[in-house]
Amino acid sequence: MKEFNKCTVTENIINRNENNLNVSAFESFGSSLSYKDFFELVNCLTKGYIELGVKDRDIVTMCMAGTVDSMAHFYALNRIGAITQLVNPNYFKINSTKYINDTNSKLLIVLDRFYPMLQEAIKQTNVEKIMLSSITEQSSFLYKTLIRRKNLKKDQILSGVDYISYPEFERIGSNSIKEIISPEFIEQKDSAIVYTSGSTGNPKGVILTNDSFNNMISIYDAKNGFGSKTGDRNLVLIPPMYGTSLAHCVNAPLAFGCTNIMQPIYNPQTFLKDLQKYKPNIVVGSLGHYISLLDKDIKDGDLSFLNMPFTGGEPLPKKLATQINEKMKRAGIKNNLIIGYGMSEFGTMTMFNMDIENRTNESGYLMPFVEAKIVNPITNEPVGVNEKGIIKISTPAIMKGYINNPEATSKFFEIDENGVVWGNTGDIATVDENGAYNVVGRSSDSFTDSKGNIVYLFDIENMIANNKYVKECELVPLTIGGKKVPVAHIVLEKNAVQLSEDILTLINKECISNLSNEEAIPFAYKLRDKFPTSPISGKRDYDTLKYETEDYIKITDQGSIYTSLESEESKIENEIEKVKKLEMKI
Repeated sequence: MKEFNKCTVTENIINRNENNLNVSAFESFGSSLSYKDFFELVNCLTKGYIELGVKDRDIVTMCMAGTVDSMAHFYALNRIGAITQLVNPNYFKINSTKYINDTNSKLLIVLDRFYPMLQEAIKQTNVEKIMLSSITEQSSFLYKTLIRRKNLKKDQILSGVDYISYPEFERIGSNSIKEIISPEFIEQKDSAIVYTSGSTGNPKGVILTNDSFNNMISIYDAKNGFGSKTGDRNLVLIPPMYGTSLAHCVNAPLAFGCTNIMQPIYNPQTFLKDLQKYKPNIVVGSLGHYISLLDKDIKDGDLSFLNMPFTGGEPLPKKLATQINEKMKRAGIKNNLIIGYGMSEFGTMTMFNMDIENRTNESGYLMPFVEAKIVNPITNEPVGVNEKGIIKISTPAIMKGYINNPEATSKFFEIDENGVVWGNTGDIATVDENGAYNVVGRSSDSFTDSKGNIVYLFDIENMIANNKYVKECELVPLTIGGKKVPVAHIVLEKNAVQLSEDILTLINKECISNLSNEEAIPFAYKLRDKFPTSPISGKRDYDTLKYETEDYIKITDQGSIYTSLESEESKIENEIEKVKKLEMKI
């Protein structure tokens, strides 16, 4: 790693942009902020925190959207050695004491639009001060007029809690004459706490250090920033409360002098409009963003300004990747979709498929300084070329650990006989003879058949998804009659909806023909218009599928039969709902 890593992440970003002070660092709601202006804003907020008494190693919690001031808060707190805890408001609503009481966080910064839904949750905490911020703090006068600040009513103000508005806080910083004295640099010092998506359970708090952020920048340096350059326009769609966005979508582009266009409203359905409006060179979108383009009418060459379309976060079937690439090519985007694989625990990205010629859905080659190994999930011995196994990663950007969760931290980390620190992803992957990796799914995305064999659901999903009539597919394991069975949920292509039952019969025949294990053949199918989205993570919510009981189709020798499925999972969920209703009555 380079010597400039021996500093805070804020100092690193400032040092790297000493020649870019007149370049626009951020755009938001009709306003542009140069690097010079942004660094002055960071200084102002830093002094504001000093005036409020925030100290080295204090944890400040933010429930914010992707706004310019949310990023200024992060860098300001980092300057004085404080730790920013970025929390999805939906997480906070469910378990507020985890984020405030358990971390001894005294200050909560919350978007005024989030406050009403969080009020009851905040009541349960020991928070001492609340800062209310508008979505248009760093915007043009026109947008501030159109989107007005939400003032609290008397009955919304909690007793025993001090309130301050963002404009008041900024004035305190502007009027402060105190000197900013940054703590001495200490390796592996906490900088931020971000939370996992919770797709595999309760969201875990990932502690990222200055080293995590700075070493990730060094990794990107070794890749020449993927070709990004000063002034490139980077559209930020993923909220910075997630590690991927904070490290990859905002911090890394700032390190290369890019202009970050903040879109604080997360909505994949407006992706095309956002691209056409802001004309970015770089964008990181969820799979849902790119899927939304498939049904849109886009003029040939209309998106030719976009050079680097990134995605990641969930496996992408090859057929779907090809459809997206063809759509983007007609729209004038020269490069295929760039898929990355990583986790918040690794400071985000560990591999990209950018260097693969004619790439489709591969996870890609390892990033510089990153190592990986794929091992048998039972023996922990390395597997061969193109053999499936658990992938483990070693990277200099790795997290410090999970906050207040030593058990999960211990399970994640592994130190080998050479002293190399590995992180256990829990993901299944393969690597080919050229060193290209393909992460195909979670190891938990499976079930054990009656003979003790592991059946990976993503293998069946990919086979079904490659049928020309299928747009998307997801399998869930259900327990019926004491036995685990796979059930397929399918979204058909538009031109196939009218022939749905015939197509399911065809898919079922393909499964019987291609799957040697009879217990891997879907027990039943369910046709859907779309997959549900989790209100917590914003990702597709596959977990709820196992609780659905109606509108299934079974394919038999006599034809297709509509049926309901009452699984053990749905029975348990029904009992939980009954208990919840009873508690509400009490």
